[in-house]
Amino acid sequence: MLEELLNKTREKRAVSLAEAETIVTKAGAEARSVTEEENKSYLAAMAAADAAHVEEQRLVKLIADKASLAVPEGRKTSPAAPAVLVPTEKTIAAPRILRSAKVRNFRADGGVSAEERAHATGQWLLATIGGNTRAAQWCHDHGIEVRGTSPLTTTTNSLGGYLVPEVLESTIIDLREERGVARRSVRVMPMASDSMVIPRRASGVTAYFVAENAEITASDKGWDAVSLSARKLAVLCKMSSEIAEDAIISIADDLASEIAYAFADKEDECLFNGDGTSTYGGVVGLKSAVAAGGKVTAATGNTAFSTLDLEDFESMVGKLPQYAVANAAWYVSRVGWANSMLRLAEAAGGNTVAQVAGGAPLQFLGFPVVIAQVMNSTTTAQTSTDGLAYLGDLRLAATMGTRRGISIDVDPSRYFEFDQLAIRGTQRFDLNVHEKGTASVAGPVIMLSTPSS
Repeated sequence: MLEELLNKTREKRAVSLAEAETIVTKAGAEARSVTEEENKSYLAAMAAADAAHVEEQRLVKLIADKASLAVPEGRKTSPAAPAVLVPTEKTIAAPRILRSAKVRNFRADGGVSAEERAHATGQWLLATIGGNTRAAQWCHDHGIEVRGTSPLTTTTNSLGGYLVPEVLESTIIDLREERGVARRSVRVMPMASDSMVIPRRASGVTAYFVAENAEITASDKGWDAVSLSARKLAVLCKMSSEIAEDAIISIADDLASEIAYAFADKEDECLFNGDGTSTYGGVVGLKSAVAAGGKVTAATGNTAFSTLDLEDFESMVGKLPQYAVANAAWYVSRVGWANSMLRLAEAAGGNTVAQVAGGAPLQFLGFPVVIAQVMNSTTTAQTSTDGLAYLGDLRLAATMGTRRGISIDVDPSRYFEFDQLAIRGTQRFDLNVHEKGTASVAGPVIMLSTPSS
């Protein structure tokens, strides 16, 4: 009976993977990117495949455990664990646990409280990092796989780390998108392989006036390609090897925020400041990518945020192509916003403050303001400097490809002399700013620079 269920589960997984493959290969064969509807179908198919895979591993473990009971007479065996139904995530219940502070980063979801989600992650940490057998049993009882104690270990380790439980990965993803600008502003696409090519329209057809019975001049649509190549981004941090059960919620909360914030900041640095060097994983960001046609140089003498004029920002508005206006926004550091946009709004005085600033959420000259802390925050004069601020639609300008989710790994020996564990988090992604404009024509993003004097 169990073997029959296992075969059916494997068949379901194979069907789902085939559906996902069909979507990707069809788009590739037609030299185009996947549509929004195809992307939804792809994600649904992969989710179904993942769910089938989890069920498959549970059945494999159940079959193996059942077989292990049939041992030769006289051989000493450990008492079998009591049968426990695997509950859904909604039934996870956290006991009364002392913690040093309120949970800041986990959020309630689907009827499960933030504390319960943090507690589930903490139990996983105790099992994987601390080697706590009681925590490992808790994880198995609640459907959370732990490397070294389930058949899932062989595939997980080959990916370079522990399989992050859903409650932790979803929290890291949420925090990353909340803190970071890049991931919530550019176009994000899943990558089915380490490299991906997206067809890009380079030029359109041309209309001609023709006389009656005259031949119509033919013209072709021009195409080129946007290439994405998955790059590994990693973070390494230390954690005490003495993990107390009454601190696991705080530890899980802190680990989630540290990894998420590190990933978000680096993604933003790549988008805004990337110069193609190894510091940015070879990514060329807006500051280096935007062509001369999309560049506005502030008036002579306006070499600091505190000296920028309304005319400098109005020039950016005037240069923005109409097709990019609908979803355009300002991108600037908080220091830059306060010393330029907010200053100009306050200087207007009276009722015009609301007209210039736009109120809350932050707005300026009719467009929302997005704060990107990795951008230029220098308060003193800076001549011939690019990237003080941007105005445009980043979804049209750049594409981010994501190869896989978050992976966590632990090394107990690296910081042995400090009695600390090395915690490594990794993800794989790429970012391509492909709509740059030309020397004379602006693209979907306008960049503000300071003059030479």
